[in-house]
Amino acid sequence: MKKINKKIYFIFLFPLLLSAYDAERGKKLYFSAKCNKCHDSTSFTNKNRKVKNYKQLTNQVEACRYSTNADWFDSDRDDVVHYLNKEFYKFNTEK
Repeated sequence: MKKINKKIYFIFLFPLLLSAYDAERGKKLYFSAKCNKCHDSTSFTNKNRKVKNYKQLTNQVEACRYSTNADWFDSDRDDVVHYLNKEFYKFNTEK
C-alpha cells in the first residue's frame, strides 16, 4: 500500500516541480547575460511594446537567447521569462 501512495504522490507533485520557476535566478541570469544593455525597464512598460502575452514573451526571450548565443538551458530561459513577467508584464500564466 505504501508503494502505491508514493507513486500517487509523485504523479501529482511532479508537474508542480516542473513549473516551479525561480524569478530570482531569472533576474541574475538576465543581468549576467547583460540583457539590460538592449532592454531597460522602459522596453517592458512601453504601451506600444510588441509582447502582448506570455507565449510571445517566451518567444522573444528565446529569440534573444539565440541571437546573443546565451549559454542557457530551457529552464534558464523559463526563469528569465518568469522574472520578466513577475516584475513587469504580469500576464496570466494559467491556461
